[in-house]
Amino acid sequence: MEWLTFEGIPWLGVGLAFLATFVLGWFWYSPQGFFKPWQRAVGFTDEQMKDARMGLAFGQMVLGNVLGLLLLSVLLVALGIDSWGAAALTGALLGFAFRGGAHLLHDGFAIRGPVATWIDIAHDTLALAISGLIIGLFL
Repeated sequence: MEWLTFEGIPWLGVGLAFLATFVLGWFWYSPQGFFKPWQRAVGFTDEQMKDARMGLAFGQMVLGNVLGLLLLSVLLVALGIDSWGAAALTGALLGFAFRGGAHLLHDGFAIRGPVATWIDIAHDTLALAISGLIIGLFL
């Protein structure tokens, strides 16, 4: 697995992509974004949301996002992608196929409605497209 290396990773791009996805997620799942339809679709009440363990949720989000962005960057370098457009498209395709596919699989068995699933898929696809674009600017 010679491609699995951190050589050539644009660390500034990865860091900026992390910040951008954090801002996107903050808006996406805010009352101005898709929070209310998502909340209704998953069946959480306002009271349940207040009792949620947000520290744990944010910790998991940070870990998952960092790992995903590192792998995206490694793949972009290994594939020789050196333009922001191709990197954005690659991010979108990976986001839709892998993260979107995971939502479809897990949400189906969790008996979650399609509204929440597609809100999450759209978020993840856009987040990885933006990440690819930003990382691609530094390749």
